[in-house]
Amino acid sequence: MRARPSITVVCAAALVFLGGCATTSDPDTASVPASVTEGKKDMPPPVAAIADDPAAPVSLTLDGVTAPTDPVATDGSGTLLPPQDVSRLGWWVDSAMPGGGSGAIVVTGHVDDVDQGDGFAARFADVREGDELTVSTGDGRAREYRVDRLLSVGKEGNLPLDEINRLDGPETLLLITCGGEFVGPPLGYANNDFVFAVPTGPAAEVPAP
Repeated sequence: MRARPSITVVCAAALVFLGGCATTSDPDTASVPASVTEGKKDMPPPVAAIADDPAAPVSLTLDGVTAPTDPVATDGSGTLLPPQDVSRLGWWVDSAMPGGGSGAIVVTGHVDDVDQGDGFAARFADVREGDELTVSTGDGRAREYRVDRLLSVGKEGNLPLDEINRLDGPETLLLITCGGEFVGPPLGYANNDFVFAVPTGPAAEVPAP
């Protein structure tokens, strides 16, 4: 039986990823180091993974906008990196499964990139408690979740690792990205932002396109 890795630096993951996320809203790009302004080509690639369960997530919809969701794994240091394409999200294959009834379903994404602009995960900053989102899975089902908690932690602070790594307890969708002030390399953004959402009901069939 394969041992399940834990994320020990998930946010230096979901966050180192933001050494590669240059702020696109700051017009003074001359003040941004070249290693950052080079953008996408300097972002470390994710560790690709294969989701062998048809119930794995394939997309996430928030406020009417949908992002494809790719399976990703941790590297040898326990770092989880999202897809380099900032319009996509990454689902940690060793986290819980949507509809499994327990554990944290971990999804992460880049907040932005100097070449690509804002990432889908930038929308996480506008999420409020009570907002709803949908996870579509490979078996043709859609699962609804409602946001019940928001958390922002400085990257040099204490991460909620027990909540990130758990496979027991209530089923929770956990979205992770960077937030706060852009501070440059190596942190990128100052904070790790977490969105916690709980299931609102049973799965529904996804309508055919």
